[in-house]
Amino acid sequence: MRNYSLPKARRLHRAAEFQSVIRFKRSVSGQFLQFFIKPSPLDYPRLGLIVAKKLERQAVKRNRLKRVLREIFRIHQQELDKVDCVFRLQRSTTQADIVRFRQEAEMLIFRMKRHVTIDHKTD
Repeated sequence: MRNYSLPKARRLHRAAEFQSVIRFKRSVSGQFLQFFIKPSPLDYPRLGLIVAKKLERQAVKRNRLKRVLREIFRIHQQELDKVDCVFRLQRSTTQADIVRFRQEAEMLIFRMKRHVTIDHKTD
């Protein structure tokens, strides 16, 4: 049985952790999100979220977007092994965009997973 939990250990907390993933410069972008990924020495994936106050002024909206992204990561974490991931919001969303936002996040994970698999095969 798969474990779909997302404990604190599976999240990025420090600014240096976020910076190292972003500086690795392995990313894919969509209309709303940019998704960064970096190999990690740990045996499990970790997630970091950047939802800027400048883009989403209301805390309720920022928290909702973060909840959606955590849920998507939680479901797909078994497919992403030994990597640190960061989702960064690129533009604000409306209530009507939330379905497209969710689909885009899943698509970015799928695209990045495919690129990482290709890279590992060429090594």
